[in-house]
Amino acid sequence: MFLLNRKLEMAWKPRQVLNFFLISSIFLPFFSVLMAGSIIPVAPKGPKQIISDGETKALDEMDNFTPVNPGEFFMGSPAREYGRRGDEVKHLVKITNPFWISKFELTNREWNEQFDEDFKKGSPVFFLTDDLLDEISGTIGRKGDNYAILKYGDLNSEKIHFHQAANLMGSWEPVKGGRSYELINPKFPTFDDVVEKMDQLGCKRRGRLHEKYPVTRISYSQAVSFCWSLTNKWRQQNILPRGMVVRLPTEAEWEYACRGGSEGFCGLQDGDWLSGENANIDGSNRNYILDERMSKTSFIPINRGSISQVDPTSPKYSANAWGIYDMHGNVMEWCYDYYGDYPTRELDIDPIGPIYGTKRVVRGGSFYRTAQECRSASRGAYEPSYRGSEIGMRIVIAYPVR
Repeated sequence: MFLLNRKLEMAWKPRQVLNFFLISSIFLPFFSVLMAGSIIPVAPKGPKQIISDGETKALDEMDNFTPVNPGEFFMGSPAREYGRRGDEVKHLVKITNPFWISKFELTNREWNEQFDEDFKKGSPVFFLTDDLLDEISGTIGRKGDNYAILKYGDLNSEKIHFHQAANLMGSWEPVKGGRSYELINPKFPTFDDVVEKMDQLGCKRRGRLHEKYPVTRISYSQAVSFCWSLTNKWRQQNILPRGMVVRLPTEAEWEYACRGGSEGFCGLQDGDWLSGENANIDGSNRNYILDERMSKTSFIPINRGSISQVDPTSPKYSANAWGIYDMHGNVMEWCYDYYGDYPTRELDIDPIGPIYGTKRVVRGGSFYRTAQECRSASRGAYEPSYRGSEIGMRIVIAYPVR
């Protein structure tokens, strides 16, 4: 025991003792809060970031992005907003740095440009002659054309079909009522076996299905991976201003952009009307829409029941006042933040959510949801690993957070 104490005395020199107390004074309050189980919203520190006029102009000229200037807004919803939930406490938020948000939700095509074959979205489309189609299918008499390779079921009962496909306005889609052949060749028991054989035979790849649709079935981690991949690519191409990255919007940035200056329950027109007429939501029932216009028109039940394509040349729905599309409905969008209660402070500056949590925020609702679930203030949250058919993403060019 004496030897141990002696060693400790020799180890703790005056300067090390001073360093210990200095470090403790910095980190002890932080760890004390963690031990207490609190969730603390943390704001970025330091002065406001500045980019040059030339860099700003270059970003402003990017076709698929719209600039969002700093400002203040009320995040959350008033107590009497129809469809409001308890996690939407209204509070004042200040955004101090500009950012550029994508006008549209990220598409399968944009996703596929950043990833290898194993992570691409959409079934591949091949051109097959009569002979090649017969050879792969294991039969005779089948007619060649452009075919998408589709799989149904799981690995234990996987069925593979060749379905006729056509390029419709820049996107490969299955032909309605087109030819469809089931693969019956036992040499190719799985989807990957078929695709590998077609590549070996030199079958011409034409593209992938649904390239113009928003990407879905992506986890939070995959969304972040996409952002970092595009950040690295654009840095090499000198597209990004110094210090900026491509990332998911924070929840506050998302709602600020969604509202587009409106204080209503949505960011479209005057913020007082949201239905299947002006957004891709479930508007099949009068109780599913929100309409507080002074002169209401007759109710038109609309429920498209599926995701809408992204078409910058001819958008299906109008943009908000800041030129941003489909913030209400279509697909839910991952945000940066962990899900948690809003802070109670009078003014929240550049909030980035709790420092830890179990779920990540999604915003905007989807084609499957009612207007109440697609309001500007409506919040959702999922496990970061969840890959739902309603969940996609939108990106921003901005300064990093945390």
